[in-house]
Amino acid sequence: MSVSRECGKTQRNRVLGAVAAAAAATVLASCAAAGQGAGAGAGTPGPSQQAGLPAPGRASSLIISGGLYGVAALSAADVWAVGSTPMTDPMTVRWNGSAWTEKVLTLLKGQPGNPPGSFAAVATVSPHDVWAVGVTAGQPLAQHWNGRAWTVVPTPSPGPQGSGIGADLYSVAAVSARDAWAVGGTNGGKTWIIRWDGTAWTRVPSPSPGQSAQLNRVAAASADSAWAVGSYTSPATGISLLLIEHWDGHAWTAVPSPAIRGGAALMGVAAASPDSAWAVGGGGEGALIEHWDGRAWARVPSPHLAGGGTLRAVAALSPASAWAVGTGSLRPGHSLTTVIEHWDGRAWTLVPSPATGDLTAVTAASADSAWAVGSSSVGGGGTAVIEHWDGKAWTWPPGFCASPAGPGCPAPPSQPPGSS
Repeated sequence: MSVSRECGKTQRNRVLGAVAAAAAATVLASCAAAGQGAGAGAGTPGPSQQAGLPAPGRASSLIISGGLYGVAALSAADVWAVGSTPMTDPMTVRWNGSAWTEKVLTLLKGQPGNPPGSFAAVATVSPHDVWAVGVTAGQPLAQHWNGRAWTVVPTPSPGPQGSGIGADLYSVAAVSARDAWAVGGTNGGKTWIIRWDGTAWTRVPSPSPGQSAQLNRVAAASADSAWAVGSYTSPATGISLLLIEHWDGHAWTAVPSPAIRGGAALMGVAAASPDSAWAVGGGGEGALIEHWDGRAWARVPSPHLAGGGTLRAVAALSPASAWAVGTGSLRPGHSLTTVIEHWDGRAWTLVPSPATGDLTAVTAASADSAWAVGSSSVGGGGTAVIEHWDGKAWTWPPGFCASPAGPGCPAPPSQPPGSS
């Protein structure tokens, strides 16, 4: 079995673990995002194949094989999601307001040694300006959509060619066509940040404390305010500790965050404004939510997941409206399934989520249009999960494992999280 397939199995185990966020601090550093692909499943698309996917509410048996790890919305009628196929080829899917289309990208067309690769995140500026980042062959991967095609854009490497020093990009955030950030970690256990200035990607120094340091997500409120979150390992105790870094227009600096017992990692961040930001993750104490009020980070109560769980992503519409997604269980001993929580300006509450598996990314175009994506490995296969918020409820569109039920594509649970 190839390394990429073994990493795919490790990623699935990480995603579905009760304290997945804490484990991610070490697994993500050793398994490239290329390893996120799940095992083979029905409906596997080949290279360059495109498929029209059903609109919500339309019956279909089409299944997307692989996993989705990033999503971004330009509007309610223009949404991008990215991930990888079971064969670890980068994959994009796009919503045009009535249907999804899927495309599998080959990194070296016409060459027999096509390397594995995966997208971990996507950021949108306009319909003709979209970034997707990840990893290929142990090196950072950035691709750009110009409205017609995806092209690979060179990125800095953390080491000389042939040195074996590589890096993964886990997240990207775009302020404008001339200002974008991408973050991740090197295989030497150091944080990695690069910046797009409209012409080229260049490395920007960032704090890298302890061991196995990495940045899992980045969010930008403006050109002078951006946040990156992740984790590092204490050399003294071996415990995973939270890492929060801030860009003030001149440099990235580490910002203190509340101490968490038993170790933890931050997996997602969103900036509603320079004075309001959210960070989510998990660890020994379960799901974790923290808030920035313009002066300091403070922990905010999260709905209790009695069976354990972690939050993997957060999206903020305003200081009074935000979504967080991940995986967890409401009862000890029960299977982990997708978790969705909502902030209404006063408290976080669980909202019913119909899909099994894990949600890894979320985006909100408006109060009545949000999307969450992830993957499910139930049944031995790997299939993408896509859920939609219409202002009243989260639904699982047919064609994304909900219809029909079958191996690797289970029926939605009869009693979804948050329903009791």
